[in-house]
Amino acid sequence: IESLPTDDPDFRDAVFAWLVKYGDHEPDWADACLAVLSESEPRVRVWTYDREFRTTWRRPDGKAIPLVVKV
Repeated sequence: IESLPTDDPDFRDAVFAWLVKYGDHEPDWADACLAVLSESEPRVRVWTYDREFRTTWRRPDGKAIPLVVKV
């Protein structure tokens, strides 16, 4: 099992930048981590019931976050 890069300063900077970008929508740290990780690990899809992953949140590059299930 690979550990997440949460101690990496570049990862933290990307997460904080994402949080600032979507600040009007009140995202949380977990939302930002998933969005940033989905860009760095493109083969991974996110499993969530959070509607914003379908309607609002995007990867840092602006692309849609791939979801396991589209509801």
